[in-house]
Amino acid sequence: MAAMTRSLHLPENWLRAAVAGVEGAVLTWLVAVLGALVTYVATAAAPGLGNATWSSTAGIGTGWWTMAFGGRVPVEGGTAALAPLGITLLALALLRGAMRRLAVDTLAGAAISAGTFTTAVALLGLTTGRGSGVHVAGAFAVGVLAAAWALRGHGSALPVRVRRWALRVPGGVTAGLGAAGVAVLGAVLAGALLVVGAVVSAWGEVAAIHQSLEPDLASGIVLTLAQAAYLPNLALWALAWVAGPGFAVGEGTTFSALGSTTELLPAIPVLGALPAPGTAVPWMLAAPALLGVLLGWWQDRRRPLPGRRDAALASLTVFVGTFSAFAVLGTAASGPIGPGRMALTGLHGPIVAIVLAGGLTLGYALVLGARPPVARTLARQTRGRLRAPRSVSLSTVSPATPVSPATPASPVSAASPVGAVTGASAARTADTSPTAPSAHTTSSAFSMASASTAPTALSPAEGAEPVR
Repeated sequence: MAAMTRSLHLPENWLRAAVAGVEGAVLTWLVAVLGALVTYVATAAAPGLGNATWSSTAGIGTGWWTMAFGGRVPVEGGTAALAPLGITLLALALLRGAMRRLAVDTLAGAAISAGTFTTAVALLGLTTGRGSGVHVAGAFAVGVLAAAWALRGHGSALPVRVRRWALRVPGGVTAGLGAAGVAVLGAVLAGALLVVGAVVSAWGEVAAIHQSLEPDLASGIVLTLAQAAYLPNLALWALAWVAGPGFAVGEGTTFSALGSTTELLPAIPVLGALPAPGTAVPWMLAAPALLGVLLGWWQDRRRPLPGRRDAALASLTVFVGTFSAFAVLGTAASGPIGPGRMALTGLHGPIVAIVLAGGLTLGYALVLGARPPVARTLARQTRGRLRAPRSVSLSTVSPATPVSPATPASPVSAASPVGAVTGASAARTADTSPTAPSAHTTSSAFSMASASTAPTALSPAEGAEPVR
């Protein structure tokens, strides 16, 4: 019974861990609900609002918030389920930040934070009538990712068996995992830059759609922020456009670097930046391979792989890692935005993922295989030898340093270059001058001392105290 009682004890930081989980959920919920309430207040007199109330408006904001974790919200004649991945990333960052700020640095504490985050998301959904559907599982996934991110760099928090297993993982696999993470992050950032560039180039159309909605200042700000919450989705759509398979905004539409076809679209300002029908940019299909070349160059500069086996393992790991990440992200960035033809919106995650991962891996493997292993090893050794002189031992004194004139009769001077002698000379000095300080010891203790400031080492026979 005593052993069972000890096993049920909570970790020391359990309360801080629980607070971190609740904080991450509540703050993101407030962002969504406050946006809905601001819009309600700004348009309270509009006849189109009907019987809308404060509670119903908060429910709408909560429903949109649950979509960030995979929830589905019923709309007239259909369902809306396009997740605002910007809110998802915000929840991930806020939960991780709360865990680091409150010093949740143990595995048990991280598990408590992930659990309380999931529970808070479920309770907030229940209190506003959204139930506990798929978004609870999505919230748990976000909690686990945030916990893993918060524990990064705290290897001691992991069980001993896990740490031992990690030490046995081949170097090519660990290098490939790091490269895959960099590739996914770099690709998403490149897609976001493409979206920003498209919005800037089509600003006239985007502004015209925005003005046609006739929003007031508050509603315009909320509309802009809501579109910004979908920037990660748009970045992944841009990657699908670059890769070739493309994406759709409603049934019957296709937007790809090989060409675009379109139909009537919702009056959402950012959609004014979509490519015009017939636009084709086939040379963009080489972008994934180009990104892979940059990735391979970065890998070769940061951590060269010595053999072809490690290079092959790294390339395989990059393919598996990037394919898995793009497949999950592509699926999360897709979903219906209304009834009818608007039920088909987004991209086909696995197809886009295999094209992107294949192009990235091809460029990456070409760079790693461009130089034979022997040349790669020699290059690494050469770089090491070039860096070696930067850490020269301070006991090395130039033989050209003149002997201090203040010590002509001293057998060995601490400031004299004679102190930097070979082992044989030191032995001879010790034999012939038993009362003088050891040249080797003096040189090690007072290496590189200035001849003009260091005192002359006098022998004890002359009445002077030995140098300490």
